[in-house]
Order: sequence, then C-alpha cells, then structure tokens
Amino acid sequence: MARSGRTWLTYSQLVSVVGQRYSNPIVVEERPQAGEEELLTRFSAEMKADTPAGAEAVRVLDELNIGHTQYALHLRYIARWGSERRRLLANGANFQLMEGLGREEAKGLLVGLDLSGTKVQQRRQLSAHLYEKAQVPAEKGWLSPAATTGRKVRVYDPRQVVWVYPAEEVDFLEGLHPYVARSLIARYVPSAGVVADPMAGDGVVPMMATELGHVAWASDIEPSKPYIAELDLRTNDLGELFGERNQTVADLLVAHPPTPGGLEKTLDQYAEWLTEILGHCWGAIKAGGHLALIVPIQGELAILAAMEHVLLESAIEVFALDDAKLRAVHIAAARNGSEGWHILVFQVPTFGEGE
Repeated sequence: MARSGRTWLTYSQLVSVVGQRYSNPIVVEERPQAGEEELLTRFSAEMKADTPAGAEAVRVLDELNIGHTQYALHLRYIARWGSERRRLLANGANFQLMEGLGREEAKGLLVGLDLSGTKVQQRRQLSAHLYEKAQVPAEKGWLSPAATTGRKVRVYDPRQVVWVYPAEEVDFLEGLHPYVARSLIARYVPSAGVVADPMAGDGVVPMMATELGHVAWASDIEPSKPYIAELDLRTNDLGELFGERNQTVADLLVAHPPTPGGLEKTLDQYAEWLTEILGHCWGAIKAGGHLALIVPIQGELAILAAMEHVLLESAIEVFALDDAKLRAVHIAAARNGSEGWHILVFQVPTFGEGE
C-alpha cells in the first residue's frame, strides 16, 4: 500500500479525537463508517455555538493545526465521499483533485484508478484514465449539459483588457487553458445556451461549456476524443450541418486555428485559408451571438494583424456590411508568462443590421 496522504492522516486524527469527545470512537477506513457524518455534523454545530462547549470544539481544531475554514468548507465533507475517493486519498491522491470528482465517482468512473506523484502528474493520470472510460454520445459531436463541478469562474470586467490566469491549474491539455475557456464562455453566454468549437483539439472548450450548463458542439479535422466529431471546415459548412440536425445555432463559436507556421503556409496563403474556414462558421452562429478568434500571444504581430483583418473582411462580406468592428479584444496571459492568447471577439449583427 502506498504511503498515506497527509490530508487523510489529518482527517483520520480529527475523527478519532472528535469521536472520543462524544464517547463514540470511530476508526476511519476507506469505506465510509456508520455514524461518521453524524459525528462531524454534531461537531460542526457545536463549533458554531457561542458556548463553552463551542469554544472547546474550536480548540480541538487549533490543537490539530486544522484551519477553521479548511475544516468547514473542505475537510468535514470527506465523510460524504464514497469508497473510491477515500481509497485514493488514503493512498496519497491530491485532496483538491479529489474534491472535484464527485460526479465521476457516482458514475463509477474512478474504479481501477491509481494516482501517484505531483498534482500535475496525477492530473495526467486522471485524464488518461477518464479518457479510457469515456462513452461516445449517441450523436457524436453534441454534448449535453453536465452537473457543475463547483469550480470558480471569473468573469472579467469589460474594462479589464488583460485576463491574468493561474497557469498551474493544468499544463497538459492542448489549446485554450480551462480557466480562460470558462471565463470566455461565462462572459459571452451568461445563461444556458449553445457553445460551438469546430477546432476542438483536446476538447477543453466544449467540456468547460457543459460544466457551465450549456449544450456544446465539438468537432475537429482529426478528433482526439471519442465524443468529438470529425469535420473538415474547408469542405463542410457548419451552419448547414446544424440546420440538417435541427439544432439551435450557437450563442458563441470559438475558433482556434493553427498558426501559419503550423500549416507551413505563407501569410497570404494563410489569410486565404482562414477566410475559407471562417466562411464556413458564420452560419452556425445566431443573430447577436459571438465568434471568438483565438490567436497565440507568442506569434508575430503581423500574424495577429492579418487574422484580425481576415475576420473583419469575412464578416463584411457575409453580412453585407459597410464596415465592421470587433466587439472586444482580450489578452489572456498566464501569471508566470508561460503562455497566452489574443481573443478577438466579433458580434454577429442582429436583424436590421446590414442587408
């Protein structure tokens, strides 16, 4: 058996001390014990009371070097976990990682999982395990809203041009960082809607969209996950596809194309290619919806300028506009400077604009 994790040892000690306090000794095991939840519920209520017993309960936490917030918001809920998360925690799994896996545990997806190493290494192991367990939806490409994970979503103020995010959340997924994807989706789809990503890569955007309660479309020319549909935007119009499937058109479409270097194209060749790609995206976006074009911040400024020009010229042609302007330009950058993106946002005209 692997060395027990520190959080598991702390929790075990807490339950032991609290059990002795109420003459109800409980030995913590990987399988939830009868009375464990009731014991901590009683202790929590007593701790909040302005009584000598309440003060004594607070001292118990202090003597165990357990922060009051850590206990109230996190530690006490281990009693409600199932056997799989408790097993993993007992064997050294990262506590924060385990907190967000209630839905996966309920579906039986954690059976057979083993985690070791640093938090980042454990995330990789978890991702690989869940990928193997993934089930292909009945209609590939469409994802239904999922139960929220409870992860915080920061919606930046419109005056905040630069979005600074913590790079340590995850460092192995391709494409847009999950923190940035959640903020982008929450900013432009504030209520239940449809988010489309026809260049889904590793599926970050559609997965974050479902966690926020939206229907999502995920496709790619070379799908990396079972739920991502295979679609070549050079030869397929996404709007026509959505119409054939009788699906609501998107409130937000995220386009994250490869760079000119990645396609081995000159800037002129790339502009021609991107024009064709965007032309096959517009029909999938509802009137008043948004298209977000993602541009790596590490690229040359000439590439950024070219992509912005193509985006606006494409919108002018498709919607018969006299002129076009971006709704917003955001810069998302990791706090440690390791990565970042320009996010160019265009709002599709509502009825009455253009011709």
